[in-house]
Amino acid sequence: MKLKDLLPFTKSEDEKYFERIPYSIHNHKALTKKTDVAVVVPVYNAEKYLRQTVDSVIVQTHGFQNITLILVDDGSKDKSRHMMLRYAELYPNIVAIFLEKNTGTPAFPRNLGAHLANSEYITFLDADDWLEHDGIRQLHTLMEETKCDYAVGKTVQIDSKEEKIIGRYESCMERRNVSPYSIPHIFYHLGPRARMLRLSFIKKHKIRYPEMKFAEDKQFFIDVLTQVGKISTTTEPIYFLNRIPDNVSLTKQTDIVEKMDTNIAVLKYVMQKNLPEEEEKMIVNRLVEFDSITRLFDRKHFIRSEDRTPYFQKFEEVMRVFYSFNRSYQLEDIMKKPLNKRYFTYLAQKDYDKVIELSTWSKFNGERSYQVIDGLPYTVAHLADGTDVNIEIPVEAKLVSEKQTGNGVTFTVEMKGHDIPEIQGVDFQHRDYITEVYNVAGQVEQAGSMVTITLTPEDMEKVGKGKYMMALRYEDYERLMVLKDAEAVCKLKSGKNSYQFYRTVKGNLSLRVK
Repeated sequence: MKLKDLLPFTKSEDEKYFERIPYSIHNHKALTKKTDVAVVVPVYNAEKYLRQTVDSVIVQTHGFQNITLILVDDGSKDKSRHMMLRYAELYPNIVAIFLEKNTGTPAFPRNLGAHLANSEYITFLDADDWLEHDGIRQLHTLMEETKCDYAVGKTVQIDSKEEKIIGRYESCMERRNVSPYSIPHIFYHLGPRARMLRLSFIKKHKIRYPEMKFAEDKQFFIDVLTQVGKISTTTEPIYFLNRIPDNVSLTKQTDIVEKMDTNIAVLKYVMQKNLPEEEEKMIVNRLVEFDSITRLFDRKHFIRSEDRTPYFQKFEEVMRVFYSFNRSYQLEDIMKKPLNKRYFTYLAQKDYDKVIELSTWSKFNGERSYQVIDGLPYTVAHLADGTDVNIEIPVEAKLVSEKQTGNGVTFTVEMKGHDIPEIQGVDFQHRDYITEVYNVAGQVEQAGSMVTITLTPEDMEKVGKGKYMMALRYEDYERLMVLKDAEAVCKLKSGKNSYQFYRTVKGNLSLRVK
């Protein structure tokens, strides 16, 4: 008899965690087959959009037979369970899991789905969103080719008025096996969308979504990014984020103070990790500047609130938590946006009346003017209390000259501002199709604030017909529009296409391809 046979049976941490909430599995057999990718969908009262969500997985070009779809219902009261059962009956690789009680957060359903999954890779999809038809194939191919543990692509947010790209920094270019810390703002927008992970990686490192009502995805992907080493990115559209007004999600029902409690909990969690300073600063910047300034004060809900005291109290708590760790850097040192620097100054001084005035000016289009001081540009905010506040303009660009030179067109641009960047090339963003962006390197020569860009027909060949916003690209994804005074139009010709560089109504340099 072995020693272990004489010892009392003890359950593993996983067994204890997942046995806390009873659940039933329909189509359990699907979990015994190893597939390429598991798609985990937490479901709660999602009948309105669930069919679109599931169908977007079924039609994947990767081949649905190579995918296991795991639907985890968190105690729905609508028709979601009936719909899930029907799908599990129709498709041998759709698993329907029913929790016996509601957990109040998508954390446990996602964790359970990952725990039961039997696949090489895993991706998460919310029950009111949907995938691009080629999304899984794009991410799977990227991960197979790079052998990395994490890949991310483009997310398109849909609402009643417009479409926009979320987290452009992570999908602005093709990257293969790079450090996540090499990507500016990589810790912003950490929702579980357009991402694929190697399942063995999250199991090996025991990474789980914490069971918080809010910010559980933020902490999960902070854990992933701080342990993954290398990641890969693609410019291909992967995921559609549903922000249509009648879609009432848990996030939209958030009480801002309650959400700040979870942000503060994540801040403590990150500080306790004792990461290398430069890595920690990137995460703290997101948690303080983005979550605790932009999302707390530069919003209309702050101005419209009858009692703003809890907002200020929560920011004071953020300050106390950060400074309790005695770091060598100060919070003001990691503020990036000029407006947020102003907010932070007033908040640190507890000049809350000025915070209110500045937020009112920002969110309700307050009076402003332009001023150059010591050769540097500023936006002057004329606050309602009579105060003028100078806000730095990081960089602005103006076309100095344009000329056709043999086979190309050459633009000379002068930049002014407090932070002159290194220009990498030109971006052309289609005015009608948000995912259609062309990165053109051209020939770039820069001497301080002066940059000369030469574009040839060969540079422009891949740009299709249509109207495009033209911008200078820097820091991989940042874009700088160029002001153009003259109405003159420069032209290039390539085959049947004509490329016309013109001045828009707003006075910006743009492109029309005919």
